[in-house]
Amino acid sequence: MTVPGMTEPNRFGTVIDKQYEIQQLIGTGGMASVYKARHKDSGTLYAVKILHPAEMTPTDIERLRREARALNSLVHPNILKCHAFGMLDSGEPYIILDLLEGMSLDQKIQSEGPQPSEWMVRAFRQICKGLAAAHEKGMIHRDLKPSNIMVVKEEADGSFVKLLDFGIVRSLNASKDDVKLTRSGEIFGSPLYMSPETIQGKEIDERADIYALGCLMYESLTAAPPFLGGTVLATFMKHLQDKVKPMTQILPELIVSIQLEKVIYKCMQKDPANRYQTVLEVLEALEGCED
Repeated sequence: MTVPGMTEPNRFGTVIDKQYEIQQLIGTGGMASVYKARHKDSGTLYAVKILHPAEMTPTDIERLRREARALNSLVHPNILKCHAFGMLDSGEPYIILDLLEGMSLDQKIQSEGPQPSEWMVRAFRQICKGLAAAHEKGMIHRDLKPSNIMVVKEEADGSFVKLLDFGIVRSLNASKDDVKLTRSGEIFGSPLYMSPETIQGKEIDERADIYALGCLMYESLTAAPPFLGGTVLATFMKHLQDKVKPMTQILPELIVSIQLEKVIYKCMQKDPANRYQTVLEVLEALEGCED
């Protein structure tokens, strides 16, 4: 993604940490740019995420540092691996990540339309496994959305889905510093996939991620988000008040099992107490949909 009007510094040939030589710009967003870099000794290609100097604040730097810490602690085949965090001589912070070849779930839906339920179930089982690893470490992702899920070439271990962007991850055992970064009542995440309790500024737990999973599964099968208003506020109100439309009302030709429908709609219950209580429960339910 490129932000209009933003001029990105020419970093071609820049060597980071005496090891990673930048080769090309991959994409630019509102807060950071991502480059392809080659390790000078091994020749291995990596992704380098660098914050924009004009946009960064001490809080942004700490969030990038926290993303690096989170990814370093989450060694799992379905989570993007981080290799290093540091500061450029010019002052911008960076993280070194695995370079993923593939497309985001967002791009896959845009290019191919609704996904087959068999593929969706297989993919979301992997997403659940990665997310469960984060939850086991006491981390809530808080920003699950199609652009934060990468579909890559299937690896020897069978993994082909990677969870990205743990920049606003929240610890269930938040320290005082974490609380400063994510104050109670402060809203983080993407409106299309945000749980009612998140919208209301309430304290959240793993069940907020489970709500987002339901929204993502719904969109994967229909190519449309379950709740979409004309404004962010209107979208929020739909999450809070509206009953989700049956998927076959969005896509009449959709063929999906009653069992899978129940899994998706249970994830999306307004009241967290009525959802699955852990991602492992979602995983178990999805495994039952493959029978």
